[in-house]
Amino acid sequence: MNRQNYLCSLQRMLLLLALLFCYAGMAQKGEVLYGTVNDASNGQPVPFATVTLKNSLIGTTTNESGQFELHLPDTLQEDELLVTFLGYAFKTYPLESVHSPLVVSLVPSFIDLKEVLIRPLPPTYYIKLAMQSKTANYPSAPFESNAYYREIIQENGNFLRSHEGVFKTYYPNFQDTLKNQHQLLLFRKANDLQELAFMKKERLKDEAKDKKREEKSLKKGKPQKKDSKNNDKDSLKIGEIFGGPENLLKMSDIFKDPKNFLDSNEFKNYTYSFAKSSSYNDVALMVIQFQSKGKVDHVREEGFIYLDIASNAIVKIESKGSYSIPTLARPVLFLMGFGVKNPTFKSSISFQNVNDRWYPNAIQFKMNIQVEKKRMFSKNDNSNFDIEGILAVNKLKTSAPSSVELAKRFSVKKKPEVQVFNDQGLTWSEVNIIK
Repeated sequence: MNRQNYLCSLQRMLLLLALLFCYAGMAQKGEVLYGTVNDASNGQPVPFATVTLKNSLIGTTTNESGQFELHLPDTLQEDELLVTFLGYAFKTYPLESVHSPLVVSLVPSFIDLKEVLIRPLPPTYYIKLAMQSKTANYPSAPFESNAYYREIIQENGNFLRSHEGVFKTYYPNFQDTLKNQHQLLLFRKANDLQELAFMKKERLKDEAKDKKREEKSLKKGKPQKKDSKNNDKDSLKIGEIFGGPENLLKMSDIFKDPKNFLDSNEFKNYTYSFAKSSSYNDVALMVIQFQSKGKVDHVREEGFIYLDIASNAIVKIESKGSYSIPTLARPVLFLMGFGVKNPTFKSSISFQNVNDRWYPNAIQFKMNIQVEKKRMFSKNDNSNFDIEGILAVNKLKTSAPSSVELAKRFSVKKKPEVQVFNDQGLTWSEVNIIK
């Protein structure tokens, strides 16, 4: 995700104090296989493990409690259930032998890498090699995916707004600068949500003033034009600023918009070291830990890069850190009576191996923002906002993919609910949602 865009959006959000967005899950219907994935060594749940049908390329991801639900198509032929997660030995089950509830216990997999494999050359060498090896490791031919999308924002533990949907994405060339094409197949949002509490007094005063103006205008026979932005509950768009479907959809494009820590020109701003090795499907992974030396584009960040030793492919990236409030914004916020702590974030991007090529798998993003409105003669407003987003691939189509018609392509300039083009006839009962 482009940090410069984040910073511009952050300034707009802080100055306008537009803090709003969330997600609440909605029930899935239909025949599904459900169960739990846990750690065989301690019984703890394994969150965000991948559960897929091996041959059908249909899958889902476990939630934070290790639970999953997987829709089984009516036309399903013989297949195997495959359960995988970094650092564990994978498990497969013949589909005809599994029943709900299914409990999958993954055994930790320890790969003992010889020192000679990683010590003679610095970690940055392997990052460069991974970026140079993209042609051999990632798909260059067009493909498409259906992905489940969800976002959540809570204010002080209360849900504010809820969105979830299904996107079809056509990738002309995963390694190229050609833009991916997105089509919204399904979309829904919850209605039974809490009202934004932050600065409620000010909002009520503004609403009262607007009502008086409207009444005066009506008396004069001149109806006042309503501001569509003010009357639009989603006009603050905090979810889109710090996530939103468009940003989540872009996050897997690690070659079109490389992260700073993957850019050799930025290596000087980070420290790199080898971490404990891991595995994926019993294949050895090299793990490189990185940390910014200070603020890079107003961001302090650290995390891990998982590399497949055999192919030099990037399998997963985990990062966390904080965004610094721009210096120019601080005095403005002070004069307006606002206090804002540096927002913190955590993200994860993972890929899945299909026929020796690495395809997008799942993206998770979380952010926390704490804001205070200081008042002279009344109690201050304090709000703690938690923003979460996830995009998980439900199905891959690697042969005969179809592009998205121009009229059906998703646009950030329009509301999602008016952009639903369900030409696949997809129903929510067929979607592998994440609870």
